[in-house]
Amino acid sequence: MADHRVFIAVDLGMDFSGYCFKIAESEQIQQPKWGKEFGFNTPKTPTCILFDGDQKFFKFGYDAIMTKKDEAKQLYLFDNFKMELHKNKLHRDVMLTSKNGKKMRAMTVFSESLRFMKDHALETIGKHTAGVKFSASDATWILTVPAIWSAAAKQFMREAATEAGLVTESEPDRLIIALEHEAASVWCKQLTHKQFMEEDLTEAEAIMKVPGTQYMVVDCGGVNITNTVHEVMEGGHLKELNWATKTFVDPKPIDKHFKECLRETFYEKMYDALEEKHPSDLQKLMYDYNGDLKFLSNVEQLVRKVEDKGADSKRIAETQSRIIQIGDKLKLLHDNRIRIIESLIREILADRKLNISYMFLVGGFALSPYVNRLLKERFEGRCKVLCPADAQMAVLKGTVTFGMRQNVVESRISRYTYGIKIVEEFDQTRHRGKRKYATKEGKAYCNDCFHCLVKKDESVCFDEVREFNFTLIERDQKPVQLILYCTESKSAMLVDERDMVKIGSLTVSMPVNKAGRPRLVKLQVKLGCPEMQATVIDVNTGEIGSVKLDLMSK
Repeated sequence: MADHRVFIAVDLGMDFSGYCFKIAESEQIQQPKWGKEFGFNTPKTPTCILFDGDQKFFKFGYDAIMTKKDEAKQLYLFDNFKMELHKNKLHRDVMLTSKNGKKMRAMTVFSESLRFMKDHALETIGKHTAGVKFSASDATWILTVPAIWSAAAKQFMREAATEAGLVTESEPDRLIIALEHEAASVWCKQLTHKQFMEEDLTEAEAIMKVPGTQYMVVDCGGVNITNTVHEVMEGGHLKELNWATKTFVDPKPIDKHFKECLRETFYEKMYDALEEKHPSDLQKLMYDYNGDLKFLSNVEQLVRKVEDKGADSKRIAETQSRIIQIGDKLKLLHDNRIRIIESLIREILADRKLNISYMFLVGGFALSPYVNRLLKERFEGRCKVLCPADAQMAVLKGTVTFGMRQNVVESRISRYTYGIKIVEEFDQTRHRGKRKYATKEGKAYCNDCFHCLVKKDESVCFDEVREFNFTLIERDQKPVQLILYCTESKSAMLVDERDMVKIGSLTVSMPVNKAGRPRLVKLQVKLGCPEMQATVIDVNTGEIGSVKLDLMSK
């Protein structure tokens, strides 16, 4: 089967996960519906995976979360595990803790989740292609990651995808890493006026066809909020102009808060009865929550199902009072999150160099009338506030589009200053108190110097290569290890400065230096795409050294 016959985008989300696909000959991006056997019909399924007692994959999504409580207690159940890749210092053997306190390798949890999505996607695609079978190697796979994730987290996802069989090590280009906020932006840019709520974009306003148009994408879902501003360039490419990001102090998803509110407000026995007798209704209630007041009447209807049938008026009034308490708690949480989103918007709008025409609302809460109304009231005077009809799926659908055109974002703003650890001839004034290295010839060098490749807030083009030429201090040196660092500082000089973070290493196998001459080496690094890429060249011979980029060392 020819290359790139199908593009499959996979999103392992904090709360919910799913995938979309596009067969190359088709114009349509398709997605499955989940949970029909439990009374659902949703575009995503809960991010929940269940392993048996031998740590073998058992169930994923609704199948896992609807497993009876007593049965699940004996097994390995993980949910909402995505944030672990942001919280932990990552290495290949990092462990996750299941609901019953047992531990498993995070790599296994993520790779088996991706394997489930891969198998489900290929089976679904087979049903849409008149019997033509696709294998993993026929597809280009695109994985979404939050903008705030480290280079190590992105490498972790790549290795998990390889372990899951999405791609092989010999064909790494079949896997693309896409940033969530960029995918949403790519999707919003090409929508027609009919694809927005209330058709509030006129036909004359075709965003993708007007170079110079600036717009903001506002994330209204999840615990990692990233708002970004793009400008439309010639050919429909995008240039990043500004961004603001925030991780909520309390990163728990809404459904966990909801469960806690129910447990705290009602009797534990009542909550257990809801989980046992009406698990589908309880799950649907959490899935549908979007901050609107009608949610409370839905809670009341569900509670009535397990409440004593002979409850008197006093008991009924008490139930209603407790439901109002739940509403107040969740509204406070909801309003706090909206305030953070609003503050990020104002932070961007304070940049007077920008001329933003549109604001797109995406993510789980973007479709909430409450959120829509509030943000329109606040910002309609500054720009036109719009919400795609499929705001919840903007990231996934945009990820497919991104995978088909990786250079659509032609330049990005660097979140950090990136560079490498180098040695310089020891200077008694500049390097006083620093570590000294002496060569075989007796020459002294400082070991802790920093060479900057790109500065924080610098704009970097998609295919831009940053170069650094250096001479190996030992002429017969064959393996070369370059240590990578990042920092918030724009003027860093040494790797032991405050806030300097070691992010990984580049190990290069160099050809044998037969001539014995001083060896000049050229390092080339691409930092303008979602994943860092590096090449090393022996300038004397023109030979390219093999490079191993490791961002997950212990």
